[in-house]
Amino acid sequence: MLLVKEKVYSTNKSVKSDETIHTEVFQMNEEKVIKLKFLSSNSPRNQGVGFISENGISINDAQKQKTVIIWRSETQSELTLKCSSGFLNVFNVWEEERMVGFHDFQSGMRIKKENDVMFYSCNDAFANGDFTSLVFSLQIL
Repeated sequence: MLLVKEKVYSTNKSVKSDETIHTEVFQMNEEKVIKLKFLSSNSPRNQGVGFISENGISINDAQKQKTVIIWRSETQSELTLKCSSGFLNVFNVWEEERMVGFHDFQSGMRIKKENDVMFYSCNDAFANGDFTSLVFSLQIL
């Protein structure tokens, strides 16, 4: 998992690549608070969200780390994160035979923005293309 500075789009030709991304990228000019909310999951595999921060991200005021994975099954439905200035990457992840799966050919996220909240509908590597493996929202305050 490497930090990127531009969105990474899906290369899967069966989906519109301009609508499906592997990695969302934000540039933070200062430390920001981010609200993460898990909305639903429709997969037999454990689903989560990966964050890679150029200068660190923390969950509930814990020590900052460069990479954080938050699993839907292991946490409450809403969390508060703090992200330092710099680039932030966001992508969907899933458990795959005791490993973390991400950026697979079939996987990706579709994003819808309503006011200041972004809604992410995700496919994991095994999904049927309906983008319901994981649905979550982010709000940058």
